Amino acid sequence: HLLHEYIDFFMSGTWYGTKTSQHRIIPITRSLTPEMEILPYEHAEEIIRSQSKISVANCICRTEKDMLGQGCSHPREVCLAFGTGAHYYIENGLGREISQNEAIAVLHRAMESGLVLQPGNGRKVWGICMCCGCCCGLLKSLKKMEKPAEIAHTNFFARNNPDECTACGACVEVCPTDAISLGEAAEVNLKRCLGCGVCVGACSFGAMSLVQKKDGERYVPPRNVVEMQMQIAKERGLIQAD
Repeated sequence: HLLHEYIDFFMSGTWYGTKTSQHRIIPITRSLTPEMEILPYEHAEEIIRSQSKISVANCICRTEKDMLGQGCSHPREVCLAFGTGAHYYIENGLGREISQNEAIAVLHRAMESGLVLQPGNGRKVWGICMCCGCCCGLLKSLKKMEKPAEIAHTNFFARNNPDECTACGACVEVCPTDAISLGEAAEVNLKRCLGCGVCVGACSFGAMSLVQKKDGERYVPPRNVVEMQMQIAKERGLIQAD
């Protein structure tokens, strides 16, 4: 309860208080198309295939909501940790070790459930969280902001084809940041769209698609978590910039 009183202030003032944040979103696989130039750090399966030690644990956000009596129907055991993080989770009984193939199966189950894929902000990451807009602290805070697309690190955005759209509202229901409104057809607010691709997976009529940002607009993550934290520290003025 105390965390919920503090979380919005923390997120807006600290987590998202610098140009670089720890938060990055990659699209679900079903929303990708062959003509896209998808780099390994943007492809969930490629991230998993590059790992030698993997653990899976219950989502801490949905666990927290369960404790508050506000749980949802999304799967719980879906959050992956890699390398050192995986060792820590396994050794301390916080998660269990799984193979690459088992991790891929966890990923696919999460995507089928409409969860947003959130690895760390780096080309080499320590894990992938699979999040819902109803429980995730990050997504809930972004949802309250006016222009979440200008804050979260993402290289994609959604687009609707009105000729194929039946205005069924499925995309509106699953969007984690209320980026889609419904008129005669679905309309995407690009200032709010995170490019997660969940709406593409939810559309049964092929009306929703994901668009990759232009070369000059794409975000290149830091090499790893350490470089990311150093970059954030520089932006906060805690250490001297190069």
